[in-house]
Amino acid sequence: MQATGIILAGGKSRRMGTNKALLIVDGLTIIERIAKELGKITTEIIIATNNFEDYQFLNLPMVEDKIKGKGPLAGIQAGLAESKNEKNLIATCDMPFISAKLGAFLLQSLDEYEAAVPEVSGRLHPLYAAYRKETLGAVNRAIADENLKIRHFLKTVNAKIVTENDFPFTLNEKYLYNMNHPEEYEQALRIQSEMKKIEGVSGN
Repeated sequence: MQATGIILAGGKSRRMGTNKALLIVDGLTIIERIAKELGKITTEIIIATNNFEDYQFLNLPMVEDKIKGKGPLAGIQAGLAESKNEKNLIATCDMPFISAKLGAFLLQSLDEYEAAVPEVSGRLHPLYAAYRKETLGAVNRAIADENLKIRHFLKTVNAKIVTENDFPFTLNEKYLYNMNHPEEYEQALRIQSEMKKIEGVSGN
């Protein structure tokens, strides 16, 4: 699919105490896992970060926030501005189990909507969501007005909130699992261990 994957890696990781994008799960950094999964469904991947040195090893194009200190919306702004494609899939750097299948479905939803955002168990996930490049204008206005909550921005565009009933497949909540604290990283390691056990059994 002609689309861009935009990985948001501009946060300070204060609650984790270390750069969460560079934590290891099953032999790969989390940001490598994300880039690998996005590479299955996009033709371009951009890292939106203010720390270029940390991610040189990925050999991917990087872009920094145009206005610092504006949170994830500034990363979305930078990524959309740099993107060569109309369809874009945003992924934050602390989601080790994102799904290409879910991402492809969200991107397909952009045929009819300006944004497609999953909502699971009543929780919205705007940082693993699809956005058309044309939403950049609304992002710019939101930042200029200091309305930095993504929920507010979504109300200003033609957004599809995609719930469990909309998916043509069973949605595993681990696809949207994200980590902010050390104990959540430990939980991610346990999830990965269980996944490998299941794969080992099914492979026998």
